[in-house]
Amino acid sequence: MKISNYFAKEKMENASFIQTFIEKLNDLTDEDICWANSNLEEDNDKVQSLLMEMVLSFYATDLVDMKDYETYLVDKNCQSMSFKELQASLIQLFHNDRVHPDSLIHNGIGKKELLNILVEMKKRMSH
Repeated sequence: MKISNYFAKEKMENASFIQTFIEKLNDLTDEDICWANSNLEEDNDKVQSLLMEMVLSFYATDLVDMKDYETYLVDKNCQSMSFKELQASLIQLFHNDRVHPDSLIHNGIGKKELLNILVEMKKRMSH
């Protein structure tokens, strides 16, 4: 989908957002992960366009205001987090990227944090 379409998009349901991006993240290859851990001198259209879509979709959802989630930021692994704590971790990944561009690539993709968070969120939503 073209980026311009995302600006006009209605709010995406949490479940759709999570499902869509788990599938897209699962499509990334080991080479994409290796690229995320490199010095990023070359572009990787697959990873960069996925993250651009995620950022735009994310800010079209109601998951956005970090202030509402700061008290839920915890230092635990994803499996032991509540849904609200998972949301806070997800939001923090996006907010960190605004401060340190490419942190979504390095931390979200390279360290598989995005995938781990989204997978756990999906588990909570399916119960």
